[in-house]
Amino acid sequence: MKLHDDYYEEEHGTGSKMPYVYMVLIMSVVILGVTALVFFVNQSKSKSDGSGYAAALAQKEAQAAQTNKQLEDNAAESVIAESKLTADQLDIWSLPDTGREKNSSKSNKNNGTVTNQTTGETVTDGSANNSDKTDKAPTADEISQGKTSVYDMTTKEDPKNSEKTNTDKTDKEETDKEKDEKEDDDEEDEDEDKRIQVKHADGSKEWVDVNNDIPKNKYDYSKLTFQKPIMNYYEDGKLVSKCGVDISANQGEVDFGKLKSAGCDFVMIKIGARGYSSGNIVTDENYQDNLKAAKKAGLDIGVYFCSQAVSKAEAREEADEVLDAISDYSVKYPVVFVMENVDDDMARIESLDLTDRTQIAKAFLNRVEDAGYTPMIYGDKEWLLTMVDMEDLQDYDVWFAQDSDEPEYPYEFGMWQYDSDASIKGISGDAAMIMSFKDYSK
Repeated sequence: MKLHDDYYEEEHGTGSKMPYVYMVLIMSVVILGVTALVFFVNQSKSKSDGSGYAAALAQKEAQAAQTNKQLEDNAAESVIAESKLTADQLDIWSLPDTGREKNSSKSNKNNGTVTNQTTGETVTDGSANNSDKTDKAPTADEISQGKTSVYDMTTKEDPKNSEKTNTDKTDKEETDKEKDEKEDDDEEDEDEDKRIQVKHADGSKEWVDVNNDIPKNKYDYSKLTFQKPIMNYYEDGKLVSKCGVDISANQGEVDFGKLKSAGCDFVMIKIGARGYSSGNIVTDENYQDNLKAAKKAGLDIGVYFCSQAVSKAEAREEADEVLDAISDYSVKYPVVFVMENVDDDMARIESLDLTDRTQIAKAFLNRVEDAGYTPMIYGDKEWLLTMVDMEDLQDYDVWFAQDSDEPEYPYEFGMWQYDSDASIKGISGDAAMIMSFKDYSK
């Protein structure tokens, strides 16, 4: 077997430097081994304590969080953009005023800073003092808990002070309410001097201006006394009124003597009427008997006619009919023109307007006056205040009809029918009671 030549050289002294070479090689191997060992140990330690993995994971989570935040911000901006709410409707803008000193600038009304809970935006008011600039803006948590630098909603009040405040507030509200009611009453009283309310047959109501050109009545209704069924009126403690009753065939046979003893002074007897459809004049079937019996009982007499005239000529015809009927009797109380709407049916006068009705009434009344009798017009509030022109009829006396404790008619009137379904001796059925403010017999 033949060995390598280098071996021979070393054995025989020819390779005296070889030990150093080996030594260098061995040291290099050792260094490399130690380096590899150190690297291996460090890698093992990194994996065992998780520091390397945690760092990578943290970086990954940070990226994910940033991505999510961007998505949330975009979504919030989208919601706010689509919302119809304005800044004035957000609760944060309507926080109560703390009473702190306000800047004179009209554009700055709140001091300090506040945070919008909806958008997370912090709004800074430029009117804050320099010292206020160092204050921290309230956080969303502080606001949600009711505590902010603007207003501390969790501040507890003294129950006694709270009760006193509520009592004072209630007293003030009651005082304000009483004041308002008094003002309303004053306004209503003032309105009654200027306007009067009229209720129409269909149930509707209307305010009618009081005409200052028509003389007003000066009756003091506190001087009225009512002893059923008779209403009396006194002046200076003296009885000045007269009691009367409306009499027609509707009352049947009337005992005028009992009426007299019951306290009646006069009667208003129906003479007749014109048919609201046919237009024919028809006399009341009992008018002659009633005129005779009233005269015999010593009662003063007045009469009336229910008109459906559609012209002045027809009105004068009606007046002439009445004048003929009473020519043999002493009629000292008024001769009355009565014109009314017909309920639930059409009447001849439906086609008339206010001027027509007024002129027809004047034609009747003038004819009566020319004959030497006292002319009078009958009506309720609706008729007298809305259906005829009372300014043009103010020279004639009025028989006002209203079932009430006090008459509600602003102008002068002589008689008042205050109860249309009363009960009185001498009449078996309902009686329409009348009070005359003056004695027409004189």
